[in-house]
Amino acid sequence: MLIDYAAITHPGKVRKNNEDAYLLSALDGDEPIINEPAKSLKVGESGLLVAVADGMGGAAAGEVASREGLAAVSLFLFGHWGRLAAVKDREIELLEALETAVEEASDAVLRYSDDDRTARGMGSTLTAAVIWNGCAYVAQIGDSRAYLLRQGVLHQLTEDQTLVNDLVAQGSLTREQARTHPQRNMITQALGSPQPLRVVLSRLALRRGDRLLCCSDGLHGEVPDAQIQEVLSQGLSPRRSLELLVDEALAHGGRDNITGVLLTLNDPGLLLPKPGEALDLTHPSLTRGRGFWDRFRRLFGGGAP
Repeated sequence: MLIDYAAITHPGKVRKNNEDAYLLSALDGDEPIINEPAKSLKVGESGLLVAVADGMGGAAAGEVASREGLAAVSLFLFGHWGRLAAVKDREIELLEALETAVEEASDAVLRYSDDDRTARGMGSTLTAAVIWNGCAYVAQIGDSRAYLLRQGVLHQLTEDQTLVNDLVAQGSLTREQARTHPQRNMITQALGSPQPLRVVLSRLALRRGDRLLCCSDGLHGEVPDAQIQEVLSQGLSPRRSLELLVDEALAHGGRDNITGVLLTLNDPGLLLPKPGEALDLTHPSLTRGRGFWDRFRRLFGGGAP
């Protein structure tokens, strides 16, 4: 699959450190790109891994947490991707592997903070997507987001795991009130938490012309969805689109680190969207949990360090 893409990260106007990080890589054993300028990438049968992480913690701990989380996710998926090809029901096993990769990433961040007193309490959000076989498989922890632009309409694929989003769901706040609430950045799930994770999984059937954006809250927290939609609908290159979105975030205050990864899927092998076609978006609920991959590792070895 041929994909036009770009990635960008910016410290913003207020923060001294940049605790955000991103990753892109074809899942064929090549070295992943972590916070390196994106140039070109041809995605083969192995698929593409895209992820954004927003770290938190004192000193440089947030930077460590986001990078440790991304590294652990990529190592787990790289280590098991070849074996996934032999699994009959590959889609279900892919979702289970993605969920387990996020749990492994959380364990890696927690181990690091346990071993280093200066990193105690560090954590990170994570939004990761695997592009494979005409679909996007998304896993989320925290409030980094995944968006899809299709036929000029922006769709938020993920739901923020935050206190204010819970209040919106309960009817205690409106969406507009949530955007300016003083506790809008308080997340309820994070990598590195000793509490059980609730990894939210999504599966989306892709169409030709789709644009997929993964971003930290430094972007979506400053730039309203209507402006994101306007920028992504202009038909500009992924790089230029991201530059304009960063400019908008800075113009709105730039109070946090700003990170985005943008994919444009123009592969002729993808179906064209039909006018008014609803998104084929599902949120699978896995029942086997980590059991399958725990057994897989016992039989064949491997796993994130």
